Amino acid sequence: MKKTILSFLLLSSLAVSSLAAKTTDSEYKIKINDKITIGTSRAYECVATIAHLADFPEFNVKDYSDDFVNYDEYFNKYLNNQDVAKAILYFQKLKQQNGFAYDSVASVGTYLSDDCHSFRTSLKNVKKYLESRAGDPKKIKEVVSAFYDATDFDTFYQSQIPAYEKALQPLFSKKDELIKGVECFESYYKTNVTKITITVSVLNGNNGYGTSFNDGKNLYFEPKLCPGYTANFIFHELSHPLSNPIVDKIVKNKVIMDYVEADFQGAKKQKMASMAYPTTKFYLYELFNRANTMNILKGFCDTSYITKEMLRDKQDRFDEIFEVVELLDKYRLGDYKNIDAFLPELEKGFIEILKAKQANPVEDNFYNVLSPDETSSFEVFGKTYKAEYCGSQDLTGFQDFVLRKYWRLEDAYNDVKEVQTIDILPYNNYPFPVKAGEVFRIEYLRENGKSFFEYERADENDYIDGEPVTRGFYLE
Repeated sequence: MKKTILSFLLLSSLAVSSLAAKTTDSEYKIKINDKITIGTSRAYECVATIAHLADFPEFNVKDYSDDFVNYDEYFNKYLNNQDVAKAILYFQKLKQQNGFAYDSVASVGTYLSDDCHSFRTSLKNVKKYLESRAGDPKKIKEVVSAFYDATDFDTFYQSQIPAYEKALQPLFSKKDELIKGVECFESYYKTNVTKITITVSVLNGNNGYGTSFNDGKNLYFEPKLCPGYTANFIFHELSHPLSNPIVDKIVKNKVIMDYVEADFQGAKKQKMASMAYPTTKFYLYELFNRANTMNILKGFCDTSYITKEMLRDKQDRFDEIFEVVELLDKYRLGDYKNIDAFLPELEKGFIEILKAKQANPVEDNFYNVLSPDETSSFEVFGKTYKAEYCGSQDLTGFQDFVLRKYWRLEDAYNDVKEVQTIDILPYNNYPFPVKAGEVFRIEYLRENGKSFFEYERADENDYIDGEPVTRGFYLE
């Protein structure tokens, strides 16, 4: 990204002059069209900085950006200041007592005015949307505004404009796709969006927050993103304010919750907790929002991209994602007033999905019959590749495995090189030479007669403990 900063600075300056994009004198923002603005939020940067200094892990992904260190260099000199220390301690106490973290931090930054000295709406509205996790709104405003003044925060914010421009580059470069995606978003939810303000911050690490602002009359979409643009990422966060209310109704269905709670155990529960989805309700928020997002993407993304994104969700233990996406496709293609009107069918269909899943637990989802040796092609993410059979390997005595078989796929690497991987296999485990840029299908047979397959790719200069390795990923 460093190599493109100069060209983007020129591009963004043109955008500012041609679109009258500098929306205020105090905040860096670019107006894409009458509905969409991208940029940064001074209040959010301030609140997220306090969370960073308070050692909130989600705001301390220190190796995510070269610009991250700028915050430490500037604010570390203020750590002995009374107002700064008070703000840090207050955030830490809120985290312990109220679970203040992640999206609740982002929400505080959404409801504060840009100079952090007031709220953008009435205190009554602020309490409704912040009090449960952010505590007393008056108190947090007092703490944040004192930090803002003590650190001369505006001076720091203005000094970071070049970093903000760089962080916004991926989003700005895809502005046409963004405009089309918003049209698909509105079509899917049967709504007309008033205003979308997308905030990008390096403080987010690799996280995003689907925050919105409600002034008591209108809902404004104001997601907070990390640098880097993917269609899934932006529309996932944009979708939360409209997707979550559906889950608020679904969780009242005892039949559904009995199934979900019975499954929300062990490794799955641990996986969800590691991603900050510690309860069944948060799990369902994410599951349905991801499924709604996939159906929005169908309006402007190709099938291969969507399949890859769903596979990532499956690997993250959103086990029902494929089936729920298919169920919501009925809503997308049907004649419904809105998604609320689809709720009875949604609940009924989801119960059937959960029943089927209970009869066929997740550990069996990837099991299949071993392919014949003469198999000469495989389909990966909707595309067919020629395959060369490379032989088999006896695994008797290794755990509960009996055999594995290998195929090399032709010209597949460029299509799968960005797919998220979940395990490794050293080159020395292959019974033949492996070269960077190759992709393999490996099928395993277990002692119990069941089999499964995985795909492995060989990235350039990929070593673990000095040993070259391939990276594995699964398919639905």
